[in-house]
Amino acid sequence: MIYSRFVAKRVFHSGIKLSNYENLKLTFFSKPQCGLCEEAKEVIDDTFTGPEFARYDLSSSMETVNINKDPIWWKKYCFDIPVLHIEDKNDPSTLRVIMHHFREDELADTIKKFKKIIKSA
Repeated sequence: MIYSRFVAKRVFHSGIKLSNYENLKLTFFSKPQCGLCEEAKEVIDDTFTGPEFARYDLSSSMETVNINKDPIWWKKYCFDIPVLHIEDKNDPSTLRVIMHHFREDELADTIKKFKKIIKSA
């Protein structure tokens, strides 16, 4: 009996994750041995594991791109990393970009605004 309650709770929890941020696409642009990139990654991790977003497992939605291995992104962001793209997978016009020095409050606000954009679409 206890096991079935746990399973029901887990299924509901997963539904929360999907219903709120299923279209979220996160792309983190960085390169090896970049101090600012390491700091930004810590801010991202702290934000995603904080009380507002921990239940959504946002880090699994994030792709990391090493700009050293991609000439297109190198040309675009060689002097601007770290960079985080936040967008709706189905609508590129929703793209929000955070660059250079990341702050937890800025990242959290951008994600909350993104959620409102999806709801209003």
